[in-house]
Parts: sequence; C-alpha cells; structure tokens
Amino acid sequence: MVEIKNLSVHYEDILAVDSVSLRFEKGKIIGIIGPNGAGKSTLLKVCVGVISEFSGEILFDKQDACRSRRRLKEQIGYAPEDATLLPYLSGMEFLQLVAVLRKIKNPDWEIKHYLQMFGLDGVKKQLIINYSHGMRQKLSLAAALLGQPTYIFLDEALNGLDSLALYHLKNHLKELAEEKKPIVISSHVIQLVVQWCDPVILMHEGKIIQTYSQQDISALEKKRNKTFETIYVETLTDLSQGPS
Repeated sequence: MVEIKNLSVHYEDILAVDSVSLRFEKGKIIGIIGPNGAGKSTLLKVCVGVISEFSGEILFDKQDACRSRRRLKEQIGYAPEDATLLPYLSGMEFLQLVAVLRKIKNPDWEIKHYLQMFGLDGVKKQLIINYSHGMRQKLSLAAALLGQPTYIFLDEALNGLDSLALYHLKNHLKELAEEKKPIVISSHVIQLVVQWCDPVILMHEGKIIQTYSQQDISALEKKRNKTFETIYVETLTDLSQGPS
C-alpha cells in the first residue's frame, strides 16, 4: 500500500498540491481525473521521486519514501505522458538498458512479451527517433512494466494508444492487480478511467474533491440519468464558477 499524508507541493507562489491525504491500496487500479493544473501529475511525480521538494509524508508499505528512495527506485514502474526516451537506441536496446538499470535478471522473455503485447515486435530494431508518438508511448509503458514492479504509476500514459494496445494493457493491468500490486492511472480519458478503475479520484486545484467507487458511479448515473462523463464536466463547471 502507498499512503500519502498531508502532502503539499509549491511551485514558487503556486500551490500545486494542497494538503492531500490518500491511500493507494494493493490489488486496486486507482484512477485520478481532473482538469489541467489539478495536481494529478505533480502528485504522481512526488510518489515516484521525480519531485523531491514537498511537505507531508509518503509511505510505501510503511517505509518512508524519502529514506527508502534508492531501494524503491527498482520497485516502481512509472510511465509519464511524454517520456524521455533515448532516440538513437532501438526499441529493443532501450528495454535492454532499462533491464540493466533496474537490475532485472533474465529479462529476454519479458522484453519479447511486451514488444509483442504492444505491437512493437516488428519495429524493435528501428531507432526510437523514427517512432511515432503512439509507438513511443507503448515503449514507455513496456519499460514501466518491465521487471514486474511492486508499484505502478501511469501518468497520462494512455494517450496515443490504439484500441488493440488498450485492450491488452487493460487485461494485463488486471492481472497485475490480482497479484496485489497498487496501480495508479491519471488520465483525461474519463470513459477509460471509469471502465478500468475502482476507485476514481477527482482532483481540482490541488485538492481531492471526491472519491468514487464503481457503486457510487453507477448510483450517480442512475440518479441523474446521465453518464459519469457528463456529470464530471458539470461538476468541473460548478467548481470553476465557485459558490453562487
């Protein structure tokens, strides 16, 4: 389990994350939604160690993240929206390098598996600089999942994926969740988050506004006779307008 206690992050005069407390439970695929600037990416970057300046506490299975960062680095899988890949390596070489850096033993089968799962096997020897955006996103996801990490964070990493890749990724994440791994996905694609995740967390202006279980979402859709996506948009509109 990942436990976040009273987390705040400042960018100069901007409060990007405001006193957030959360738990990412094992065996759950957790979705985080919200508009641009809501604090979703900042929250995940703190969790994975990309951002180190913050107040509050983050615990990975009761171990302080700041004190255990070196050990945790090998246990965290992280795919951001615009991953920094090495353009003059091939896709295969990049995954092999990731395996070395993360000290993954005998990675060949797993590399082959992810290349096939994401439809990259036919371009594995091509340089990454020649990959399309969608291909780079698939490679980033393969790198994040390589080595069966204990904690998985996907930050807007579904963007640019085709239907087949999404299908395989969804099934694979379900399998990983069954192995008691916490999986956190931030995304603007509301329909996918609702289909994949339980719970779904709504952020706005750095704060947690609401946490929805799948039962909550179904009840809300039935009560208001609207899709959750429509309810989400209406909620954001109300939040942006402030109290009347």
